[in-house]
Amino acid sequence: MEQWEPDLIAAVRDLAREKFAARATVHDREGSFPGENISELKALGVPGMALAKSLGGLGISAEGQVRVMEEVAYGDGSTAVALNMHVLVSDFLSFLPPFPRRNAVLEDIGKNGALICGPGSIPTGELDNRKAGFRFREDGDNLVVNGQAGFASGSDGAKYTFFAGSVDRGEGAEPEIAIALPDLSTPGIKVMHNWDAMGMRGTASHDIVATDVVIPKSEALVIPQAMLRMVLEAQAQVVNVATQQRARGALGIHAIWLGLAQAAFDFTLNYVRERHGYLAGPSTTLGVAPGFRSEQAWAQFGIGNMAHWLESGRVMLYDTVRRLETPFESQQAYTRHVVLTTYHLRRMGEEVAQGAMKVCGAHAYVRNRPLERIFRDMVGGNVMAWKTDELLQTLGQGALGMPITFVGPAGT
Repeated sequence: MEQWEPDLIAAVRDLAREKFAARATVHDREGSFPGENISELKALGVPGMALAKSLGGLGISAEGQVRVMEEVAYGDGSTAVALNMHVLVSDFLSFLPPFPRRNAVLEDIGKNGALICGPGSIPTGELDNRKAGFRFREDGDNLVVNGQAGFASGSDGAKYTFFAGSVDRGEGAEPEIAIALPDLSTPGIKVMHNWDAMGMRGTASHDIVATDVVIPKSEALVIPQAMLRMVLEAQAQVVNVATQQRARGALGIHAIWLGLAQAAFDFTLNYVRERHGYLAGPSTTLGVAPGFRSEQAWAQFGIGNMAHWLESGRVMLYDTVRRLETPFESQQAYTRHVVLTTYHLRRMGEEVAQGAMKVCGAHAYVRNRPLERIFRDMVGGNVMAWKTDELLQTLGQGALGMPITFVGPAGT
């Protein structure tokens, strides 16, 4: 990390543990976007932290970026998810071939902290992804976009959105992919405001609908599908620091799990130290000596298990972050390590969430205590695209010498 990065991390930590945590309950209950949190992060340059200094960003290290995400998540998981999805999209843009619109959007993100959202999932309530996505058709000097997709995290606070889809040139034509970055205020774009998840309620991960949205060809990138696939496949075989750094966005998700787990653990410790007895009134008449829950062996066992998973998860995550700075011996070795890290952090989230509930019990899982929200946010992380059993199968295949791929929120 550079010398200035610890100061940024400390500033984010102070915001998250004081202001973000205090606001989180309200945003969770209302399902409202934490705009105040984002504004305070913008003042620190956080939305553009991963972008190069030449683009107006902070040029933060991988470790600095992951630590920032962990600190934000400790205070409010929804703010962290919305921020990390913005970072994922802006990172992806920085890897695309330069074109005028892309350059202008990245500069706005880096210099002004503008946010971008990327709808890329099945719309809320839908089951068939064949009905989802965006399609482009030519109309003179313009492209016209139609379609719908979901999980546009941060859409209530975003200035831009990311559209990608096939270009309809008629039967027999070579398939092409178009990428556009319109303002959300562009006529024909509608944010549906329909996000209603069990956890992460403040992420504003709404569906976005495009109805005859006009995009000048000069502001889009159109590339043959075969060429794009060839470029991506070629890049996947390259093992160097630059390609490994592309895991930063995924590791940011792991950091969110870690920050939430630390918040759950800290709550558990404070709660069991104060929780006394069981039934109402004196319990000595039933032959049970009153005492604090922290004195009970079963609670200590549970906390010990949580402590193990939390610390081992932290060690593994930051070891992986630092290993990004040195090329792995092969693409498969790199992939196996990313899968291993993801599996361990996922298991950590499951164990800490379950442990907090078991140790604290029903009286802690009420609306006026933060564990109820933190637990739901942790479970919300568990239902993301990575599946624990699939990750375990992939590790087994890798150990057997079979070729493996890492399947994440954006595909393979």
